Amino acid sequence: MVILKKCLSYATTLFLVLIIALSGFLFASKMNGGKTTLFGSEIMVVLSGSMAPTFDTGSIVAVKPVNFGDIKQGDIVTFKNEDDLTITHRVVEVTGQGLITRGDANNGNDTMPVTQDRLIGQVEFYVPLLGYLIEFIRSKVGMLVFLGVPGIYLIVSQVMKLFKMMKEAGAQTS
Repeated sequence: MVILKKCLSYATTLFLVLIIALSGFLFASKMNGGKTTLFGSEIMVVLSGSMAPTFDTGSIVAVKPVNFGDIKQGDIVTFKNEDDLTITHRVVEVTGQGLITRGDANNGNDTMPVTQDRLIGQVEFYVPLLGYLIEFIRSKVGMLVFLGVPGIYLIVSQVMKLFKMMKEAGAQTS
């Protein structure tokens, strides 16, 4: 029974630390104009399946700023298209007009070459499915859950400890 209590205590502590870290991470992104950065890379959520099977909708990608001249065929880049939408696609050709890109799941190339002024950066790594959690946490309900649940837990656990201490103090004075 003691081992179970210790395991539960460690699991609860780890859970609370993760929630606090995620909440701090997302709070910092709100203060940074909605941009979430981690170790110099901007973290973005994949909203479409155009890069499947490389990464699917709901994945997150870490996009690191790079020199335009360092991009080569096969690299995955993130850029703004002509409608100012953020796109992440693979470079299929480097030309004098810019980078020719295409989503791995698409049959044809993108309509406009990516020029230096529209390049955001190169994808360093991705994590599947984590984007769903991040998008949930960014919502009002998610913020309430991720900030409210740990707060309620902390209050209830402290009240329970207080009652336990009062009970032990009462037993000692009897």
